[in-house]
Amino acid sequence: MLVQEVNSDFIIESTNLSKEYIYYKKEKGIKGSIKNLFHRKKLFKQAVKNLSIQIPKGEIVGLIGLNGAGKTTTLKMLTGIIAPTSGNVQVLGYYPFHKKKEYLKQIAMVMGNKSQLWWDLPAIDSFYLNKTIYEIEDFEFKKNLNFMVEMMGVEKQLHVQVRRLSLGERMKMELIASLLHKPNVLFLDEPTIGLDVITQYNIRKFLKEYNSLYGTTIILTSHNFNDIVSLCNSIILINNGEKIYSNSFKNFEKEFFNKKYFILKLKTPNVENIIEKLKISNYHEIEKIGDNSIKISTTSEKSMDILRNLSEKFLDELLDINIENISMDDVIRKIYQE
Repeated sequence: MLVQEVNSDFIIESTNLSKEYIYYKKEKGIKGSIKNLFHRKKLFKQAVKNLSIQIPKGEIVGLIGLNGAGKTTTLKMLTGIIAPTSGNVQVLGYYPFHKKKEYLKQIAMVMGNKSQLWWDLPAIDSFYLNKTIYEIEDFEFKKNLNFMVEMMGVEKQLHVQVRRLSLGERMKMELIASLLHKPNVLFLDEPTIGLDVITQYNIRKFLKEYNSLYGTTIILTSHNFNDIVSLCNSIILINNGEKIYSNSFKNFEKEFFNKKYFILKLKTPNVENIIEKLKISNYHEIEKIGDNSIKISTTSEKSMDILRNLSEKFLDELLDINIENISMDDVIRKIYQE
């Protein structure tokens, strides 16, 4: 049994949380298959390694990482779907992998590529099933259901077979089903995967409002950085099962989003000559990006000075100027490279 100390400041806390999977090497050919029956070589894969996190109540936390980084495995350990190999984990004062009824009634998990709804029945039937499972009172059930149905705008879809709903409509129903019992913690694994931009926006808006109203703690994994930017108070980056960065989103922005790019389209193809002139003007991060285009990298603080200088000294050389912010993709790539 893993022994843990309760820390009331955090609703979720783990210390050196690790998960190791065992698998067996498969030999080639018929001889190899026969050999495997008697002597199998055991191999190990470290999915999560020494992950320590602390999450206060009401936070929306983005768990970011490449495919295979350990995000979903982490969520499964926090929800109790799988037990850790070692380390300590506590959610709402419970050991998740003990799967106590009192704990399970306080959490919910939605996975973008898996459904909890009955495929051949209308979503409303699954909602009533969840009402029974979570022992929700009639008045509370109707109030919660009506509130979320109105927020999601799915009144007309309640009595339609789930398999006949669009992907976006199904995801909205998944969220309603998961939140009927008003869980204290909601785990979301790729909730906007495959959805159109309008549905993504509506789901993010719903989650933001729901979190604001009820103070539900939300742990979110997503490859859609718009989800992270729009929703998260803080982020955790993991790579090969290890935490490589953790901070509030405000500090994350200050640290990595202070960069701007000036894209200059020139009248002359003599780009090298312009680059030398720019270097004389103390522009050092300059690169040629096309036959007659240049990119200048700078900080937000210096951007107005650069724009003024370009207008005064290089106006005759320019066809166009575009100013771009550093993208989330660039930031994440930079962190992983470091």
